[in-house]
Amino acid sequence: MRHWRAVAVILGLVLFFALVTGYLVSRSPQYDLNADHASFRTNEWGTKALRELCERNGLAAATHRRPWDEFAAPARALLCIFDPNFGPNKREIEALAEWAKNGGHVLVAVDTDGVFALNPVRDHIDANHVLLGYLGLISDRRGGRDSIAVTQPTPSSVGFQVTGLMVGSGERLARIDSPEQFTAHLRKLVNDDRELPVVSPVEVDEYVPLLADEAGVLVMRLKVGAGIIDVLSDADILGNARIGQADNALLAMNLIYCRGAPTAVHFDEYHHGRAERPFADERLPGAAIFPAIWAGLICLAIYLSGSFWRFGRPVPLPPEPRRSLTEHIQAFAGLYRGAQASGAAVTTIARRFECRLAALTGLSPAAAADDLARAVARTADIDAAALSQLLTELRSIDPDAKLPEARLLLLVRRIAYFEEALNDGKLPGSNL
Repeated sequence: MRHWRAVAVILGLVLFFALVTGYLVSRSPQYDLNADHASFRTNEWGTKALRELCERNGLAAATHRRPWDEFAAPARALLCIFDPNFGPNKREIEALAEWAKNGGHVLVAVDTDGVFALNPVRDHIDANHVLLGYLGLISDRRGGRDSIAVTQPTPSSVGFQVTGLMVGSGERLARIDSPEQFTAHLRKLVNDDRELPVVSPVEVDEYVPLLADEAGVLVMRLKVGAGIIDVLSDADILGNARIGQADNALLAMNLIYCRGAPTAVHFDEYHHGRAERPFADERLPGAAIFPAIWAGLICLAIYLSGSFWRFGRPVPLPPEPRRSLTEHIQAFAGLYRGAQASGAAVTTIARRFECRLAALTGLSPAAAADDLARAVARTADIDAAALSQLLTELRSIDPDAKLPEARLLLLVRRIAYFEEALNDGKLPGSNL
């Protein structure tokens, strides 16, 4: 019965540990390794922090999972497009520009560090470059990254109290005058003769640089009809890793509220590959830790319960033969004798014997033989004269001498005699 109680306690503790661990893991952030700026990504590139920032400010955050030509939100809404994974076509761009002309607000943040995007068949030009081309812009590496100081070429509410930004790219925005200029820019980036996309910019009423540094424009506003399209040169400014640094969060709020509070903030996830599956059901890589934890805990419980279970009667261990101290000393002496170093053997045994006597009496091992023997006689029933004679004889032996076997054995027996007497607390009768 006692055994079963112990097993029950152990299993209960293991179960408690599993529940606590599962709860703590479920409450911890789930990290994923997909390097895109989707609004459901918790990694450093994602924009989930911006989405939560909108929700905590009372703004409705929505997810758009269809092409832009199917976007039919009210004109006071805001559509956020962050670093699309695949390029929009001409029809989508024209529909987006038409929605903006009717009073809509579009926020575009690009990542143009890469020129090519991954494709199962062949490399193609990254969607960010194509999107900028349709908007009449190019992105060129001309500035620095990390912490930069910004200015306002054109005063606006977007730059309110924004003096510095934390950026992850040196790309800056510039206008193009013709499709040929965009093609020439791509050709310079590609540096080979591959086929390039043909891009015809949409009609824009005015280009207004809102924020810039000494290298170029960071935020460009495109006025189209009654609406606007704001373009950021670096999507990392609004990413999870940098939105809390410098004035990045302030810039994000200024962009969102530049025309008052929007009716809703729509995050485009169609161009991140989320056309069918809702991101709320996404199982991040961190979720795989739960089966592993439970499997490990089950194995631990089986191991612990098995280790406390005795199968069959206990088998006593066979007693080991105990060797006497005399046999130990004789064996030790035999090793030295075989090596023709009998004097060294006796000297080594004598030194150990003197240390034992010194520890018993509190005297130094180098004390006079008579003093050491008398002190031992006061603590044990031994013959002080015989012990003094033995110590004197041991100290007179030359370590380099080769003692006769008979004398060696006699000295060993006499030392063993006193050793056993000290262990027993009294001496047996003997004339050694």
